[in-house]
Amino acid sequence: MQRRNPAGLRPHWRVPEPLQSPAKLVAMAAIAAAPLLLLATVLPRPLVLPTLCLVAIAAAGVVSLIAWRNGAPRQAQHVTAWDIAGALAFIGFAAGMLSSPENVIYLADNATTAGVIE
Repeated sequence: MQRRNPAGLRPHWRVPEPLQSPAKLVAMAAIAAAPLLLLATVLPRPLVLPTLCLVAIAAAGVVSLIAWRNGAPRQAQHVTAWDIAGALAFIGFAAGMLSSPENVIYLADNATTAGVIE
């Protein structure tokens, strides 16, 4: 007869350590919300989501390149750089789906006219 594992039948299904403490969870949520609040205060309202989409996808690319270069493990018991890249990509894709096409066209028009010297 086998003895049961004290952590349960499937120890890899446990709640990650940072999510067990409410103070750490609040700190992580505040850190995650800070870039969105910064974009909301600096940019006009129609440009917040398209800009967040571009910034998050670019950051996901940079983090994934860093993870690939450093040889970060893809499956581990803790949060890795691959997990962060995936979360950033998810945020970027969600912001892209929520932004309307008119706002993206407005962002593209402003970007092209800002570079022109008259």
